[in-house]
Amino acid sequence: MMRMIRPITITIILAIIFFITQISFAQSNEAEQPTFTVSTSYKSLLSNPEQTGMLDRIVKEAFSRIGIQAEIIFNSTGRSLEDVNEGFLDAEINRIVGMEKNYPNLVRVPEPNMVMHFVVFSKKDFEIEGWESIRDLHIGIVKGWKILEDNTADFPHVTLVPTEIELFNMLDKERIDIALYSKLTGYEQLMIRELEDIYHLEPPLASREMYLYLHKKHEHLAEKVAEALRSMKEDGSYDQIVKETTAHLMN
Repeated sequence: MMRMIRPITITIILAIIFFITQISFAQSNEAEQPTFTVSTSYKSLLSNPEQTGMLDRIVKEAFSRIGIQAEIIFNSTGRSLEDVNEGFLDAEINRIVGMEKNYPNLVRVPEPNMVMHFVVFSKKDFEIEGWESIRDLHIGIVKGWKILEDNTADFPHVTLVPTEIELFNMLDKERIDIALYSKLTGYEQLMIRELEDIYHLEPPLASREMYLYLHKKHEHLAEKVAEALRSMKEDGSYDQIVKETTAHLMN
């Protein structure tokens, strides 16, 4: 004669089945969730192929705190914003305020990644008094750096180059009078190339807070990422990343 299964046993069995189903569903969703692609045009201490640069680590940690796996993908300076605006990639790693004016599909994360100082690099010392003080000089700029291009758009002697390699080579060989670049990554380039007779001039031409931009389909994530960045600054992890990735330039 078949024994009757007690109601409490059936309840336990159903609970176990439900629990296993929920775990399997969660694991399936996690496996199917695509990696969040973040475009970068840097090849420097800010971002590198190993994804261990300062901004690589900051951005990946911020996304990790909201449960998203981010991957940093190199793109040319001229294409980086365009590809994110078209939705080919999910985010752009580091731009000034206002990119959404020319790229309407971009949404800015309302918390800065960093402050970038845009300076004059030169072999000669002279006084800097804003953009107009360099108007008549022969100037080199990496193509795609919008803040530098926009502020020198009507200058008579501006040379646009593909990368920072050509920029500092031209300055070293005195084919240009000055190179415009960011202070931090500029000194990294000088250290890599062992160029000791080039230095930056003060004050900076501009200092700007730099932001992560998302494609508009991810607009719902903007404030979440901002909160994650704020929490990193509050708990000290942001400063720790900056220290670990830039200490070699401060010696």
